[in-house]
Amino acid sequence: MPALPERWSVVIFTARESAPVLAACVRAALRACHGHRYTIDILVNGNAALAQASTALLPALTDVGPDDRVRLWLLPLGDKAGAWNHYVHQLWPAADSTFFIDGYVEVEPDALAVLHRALQAAPTALAASGVPSSGRSAAALRRGMLAHGGLHGNLYALPAAALAAIRATSFQLPLGLYRTDALLGAALMYRLAPARHTWDQACIVVDPAASWLVRPGPLWSRAALRALWQRRLRQAQGELENRAAREHLSIRRQAPAQLAATTADLVGAWIAAQPDQARRLFLVRPLTAMAARRLRQPRDWSAAQAAPQLLAAQPAPAVIIL
Repeated sequence: MPALPERWSVVIFTARESAPVLAACVRAALRACHGHRYTIDILVNGNAALAQASTALLPALTDVGPDDRVRLWLLPLGDKAGAWNHYVHQLWPAADSTFFIDGYVEVEPDALAVLHRALQAAPTALAASGVPSSGRSAAALRRGMLAHGGLHGNLYALPAAALAAIRATSFQLPLGLYRTDALLGAALMYRLAPARHTWDQACIVVDPAASWLVRPGPLWSRAALRALWQRRLRQAQGELENRAAREHLSIRRQAPAQLAATTADLVGAWIAAQPDQARRLFLVRPLTAMAARRLRQPRDWSAAQAAPQLLAAQPAPAVIIL
């Protein structure tokens, strides 16, 4: 009897997408999983309306095989880092390769297979990343990733060994983090142990053959302009995150598992440790000062402890947890 193909797991993170955009993302992931046993987990964080609207999506997925699963989860906290933590430490179904996808992208039909083969060809690597192929900054991002390595949050893959190591060390992303892929990539470059390992770009394989499509939305609507402003602020916060992560991992050589629980505390510790650097950055990049002030505003993170709710599954389980 021929051996069954490796089992894959796919997690799709979504929060602000519309139900049709998310549906296109899921269908693209299904096409990319063809020929493999798989579990696809859709994590809707902080958007109950989107989660409810998406429950009709799963019964329409008639091509899900008897050995496969597609599950829709709702997390009350609207935070991607918190959703990542829940998936890795609670929901992950042990799999040979696990693919992380943002809910607004449509992966190319061969993208997952390309990343899976990249991991098989580099058994000591801890991750494989795709690269963007559309958008104004795609060409520059591709060149930068191919030259310097790293993860792209829209599409990357981790082997079972990397996820087992992350779980064993209890590494979690700080809540409120914007550049989840940058911090995770840096932790993996040090093999989760900066005190014992030097930075090794070979820990992450960047494969230009793995890519995805992002369908453009309206450019000049009021909502689009507001989203652009919010993205600029998040990018400024990301610059603070990068400096704080470098302080923790590269300068102090502390383990990723010792990172602060929240991004506010992580960035606050860097500002306290490097006040002159922070002041110079605030002068050159005023948006980073605004981002730092926003981070200092109190936020209730208690919802991060709430367990994910399984809203729907295909094939339908015997009991749905509500």
